[in-house]
Amino acid sequence: MAFPSPISNSLLKQTWLAVLLCMLPIGLYFGIFAELALNVNYVAFDDILILGVIPGFEEASWLERWQRLTDPFPEHRLIFSRSLVLASYYLFGKVNLVSLMVIGNLCWLGCAGVFYAVFRRLKLSLWYFVPIVWIWFTIHSFENMFWGVSSLCNFGVLFFAMLAFYFATYAPDRLFVALLFALLATYSYGNGIVVFAIIAILLWITGRRKDFFITVGVTIVVGVIYFAGFPQKTDSLDISDMQQVKEGIAGFFGFIGSIAALDAYTTDPIPLALTVGAGILIIITFLLLLRRKLLPLFHALVGRPLPLSPMGQFALAIFIFIAITSFAVVYKRIPLGGFESLFKGRYRMYTALALVALHFGALAWLLPARRRMWAIVAIPFTIILNLAILYVNFAVAVNSRRAAIIQEFNTRYNADWLGLSMFEMDQAHFEKIRSYYQSADPLAEGWNPRAATTTLPCVGNYPLDTLFQYKEAIHAYAMKNFVEAEKNYTDGPYMLLKSATHVYASAPDQFAVPLQTFLRRLRYFARGFEGSFHQDTVEPGVYKIYVLIRQDGKNKLYCTGREWVEE
Repeated sequence: MAFPSPISNSLLKQTWLAVLLCMLPIGLYFGIFAELALNVNYVAFDDILILGVIPGFEEASWLERWQRLTDPFPEHRLIFSRSLVLASYYLFGKVNLVSLMVIGNLCWLGCAGVFYAVFRRLKLSLWYFVPIVWIWFTIHSFENMFWGVSSLCNFGVLFFAMLAFYFATYAPDRLFVALLFALLATYSYGNGIVVFAIIAILLWITGRRKDFFITVGVTIVVGVIYFAGFPQKTDSLDISDMQQVKEGIAGFFGFIGSIAALDAYTTDPIPLALTVGAGILIIITFLLLLRRKLLPLFHALVGRPLPLSPMGQFALAIFIFIAITSFAVVYKRIPLGGFESLFKGRYRMYTALALVALHFGALAWLLPARRRMWAIVAIPFTIILNLAILYVNFAVAVNSRRAAIIQEFNTRYNADWLGLSMFEMDQAHFEKIRSYYQSADPLAEGWNPRAATTTLPCVGNYPLDTLFQYKEAIHAYAMKNFVEAEKNYTDGPYMLLKSATHVYASAPDQFAVPLQTFLRRLRYFARGFEGSFHQDTVEPGVYKIYVLIRQDGKNKLYCTGREWVEE
């Protein structure tokens, strides 16, 4: 069917071009995944903790196995991810974290498949689907892309939730399938349990009373099992603390609109303020699209069935899911880290989902002429947004992958590494779990990090521009040379602190050049790099500073002539 538009119908009738535009962001997304995915524990130790299900599982009783599979983490019961970890180990004799990431990212791709299944029911031109693909396959949530456990948990819960909503709205005679996927969502991540409640809401407002009571009954049974033996209540938002309430309200909107802060890890107050405005705008726009259904919706709550199309139900279900998730994250995170703690990279998938729901709402509720204008604006907007997010975040994603490498390095070669005590484990336990996924140790190749000396063999000198202390961290800059990745993105410049008893590595912070420079020179990374060490992680001592350059998969050590005394 042709895309009805006042602009160049001859162009927009070309379905092959729409197909190409749909494939491009998917190709970019998985191309970046292939470049950056590493079989390495993420910066946090969550992968290590989840792989802790393996030791002793085979010898455990069936009850003990169930308890280990459902052990809260911290309030999530991660049966989906733990089951895949165990299946991988018993099938292949080890756990490849990249394989877990692949499964997680296939869940992300599967969500797009569900979106297409919903979209095709409208029998519109494929051009109307183009914005969904570009908004969905950004790398804004790269933390989930490259974190084995997080990939399974966060992408898994969305995949099962989308399937549950699809069957609840488009296959009313197969309620049991929707409830099955709701159960899988529940045991993928904590917010998955609200899928049951959302399905119940949909059934009630659309007049499916029998299915509603069945769903409520199943929800009660699942809830009793899920919350049995739940850990003690942790800190949560205190409504008597007005500062927390203010941050909570701002955080609710900022969580939904976080795509407005292009940088996935920014703490700059201006972009974070933009996220609040964007969240408010997204919600207002959705309510405006739904305005003709708002009064009937309220009537439906008291018993009068609401005539709502399946696509409208699907969009509404997604939006309720996002709103509840946003509230839950605000409720738990505000006391722990305040407003800024709501902008972790892995949460960014919900703002993309909000825009998908918004687009489905427009397709379902706008009149054809306005729907055409919506698409005309949405196509270039989502393409530009996707590419802007890619440009801003690619360097951050590369730096993050290298940070995972140095986290393992520092853990392996420092028995008193702070991260071990923070996660209540010792080095022997870490090495035992690491043996299950058998990660490489690229920074240790060609030299001995355990050498009881401050002097390492250098192939030359690499002068630092500056070395200073700032905000409880040691910072060093070397800004004269370009250091390009050749073999893969383990290549790069790393800073080392070496004493007779300790060795610490710092991942390089490399930066993107300004956009105009990138377009003119087709060079993405700027000259030079920064290394930094948080002083809480560095034991007292006298350290010599080295630069380790890894190029084409080979390490070279350079002396800097600098020392650091940590007291």
